[in-house]
Amino acid sequence: MLIKTDNSELEISKETNVYLGSLSTGQIFKDWTELDDNAKAQLEKIQSQAEKLIRQSEEILIE
Repeated sequence: MLIKTDNSELEISKETNVYLGSLSTGQIFKDWTELDDNAKAQLEKIQSQAEKLIRQSEEILIE
């Protein structure tokens, strides 16, 4: 999953890695396997929320 805005991007690849790039933090790379269960759960929640936003966008654009 990849989320991009004008100033940042987040890429979550379960089982492999997580990448965050932003103007405020620079670039952060983490291996999925190195993350604790809490971090994984939070990132999975973000991914679920992103999927919901995509579905909402589809509804808006299809109308």
